[in-house]
Amino acid sequence: MNKNSTYQYKLERYKYVIVLLALISFILIPVYESIFPVSSSLIVEANFTLVIVAGLSICRNLKNNYYYYIFGILTLINIWLEFSNPDITNIKLIRLTSSLLLFVFLSYILIEQLINDQSFNLNSILGAISGYLFIGLIGGMMFETMQYLNPESFIGMGIDASYTFYYFSFISITSVGYGDVTPASPSSQAITILMNIIGQFYLAVVVAVFVGKFLNTNSKSN
Repeated sequence: MNKNSTYQYKLERYKYVIVLLALISFILIPVYESIFPVSSSLIVEANFTLVIVAGLSICRNLKNNYYYYIFGILTLINIWLEFSNPDITNIKLIRLTSSLLLFVFLSYILIEQLINDQSFNLNSILGAISGYLFIGLIGGMMFETMQYLNPESFIGMGIDASYTFYYFSFISITSVGYGDVTPASPSSQAITILMNIIGQFYLAVVVAVFVGKFLNTNSKSN
């Protein structure tokens, strides 16, 4: 086995680990901001980049994966343009839109692979967790976009910080609801309800799929 084949094998074997670690790193952005003496914007943009690059590993074997590469590169350009030109307001909206569409695509790929893969193993679990985290990030982007377009969409603590909307998204899909951030407009309330439904429905579907895979694996082994 040559070096290129070895690299391809390792990338395929650990692709779900790579994506999951990138998503966890994104969630830990406030921790990095408290530790590293660098711009918080740089940390955010770097983690966005990490998630997008990690997404290449799960799109590598897709039939038309070059669409992801092109869209991913365009999204990365928007991300770093926003970092270098923070005063240009339209760039943020473009970044939010392109990142949202890209993450929706990645979550779809993960869910599709989870359903189509008949085996029950560690990769199935890691892929399911990654899909759930992507849903949380997608909700955060939608909430951040809504607040950007209508500053009265949310009220509460820390709504001036972008990360607050990702925090609110995750406590919404997990149905925790601490009450420190509140949707204040009808549209934000509607999207919050939608995220609650999606979060609970996703968990129910994943459990059902895992049970089916487990029973299928046991029946084959017997």
